[in-house]
Amino acid sequence: MRPGEFAIAETRYGFHVIRLDQHAPGQVLPFELAHDRIADYLTTSVQHRALAQYVSVLAGRAEISGVILAAAASPLLQ
Repeated sequence: MRPGEFAIAETRYGFHVIRLDQHAPGQVLPFELAHDRIADYLTTSVQHRALAQYVSVLAGRAEISGVILAAAASPLLQ
């Protein structure tokens, strides 16, 4: 695709019209420069997953009415 061209892409949300306005070539970063970003991303990802699982376990143990939550029947989650 070149600048000014259009394309159609299908995603799980439907069809999308894409227009490329500008192309900027990327570059490969040395691992030393990307290491901290990768570590932060992985740490945040694990924390979010653990928190979501914890809330799911709590919701599975609680008696809640008026709202439907994705609750886990067991604390053993993946």
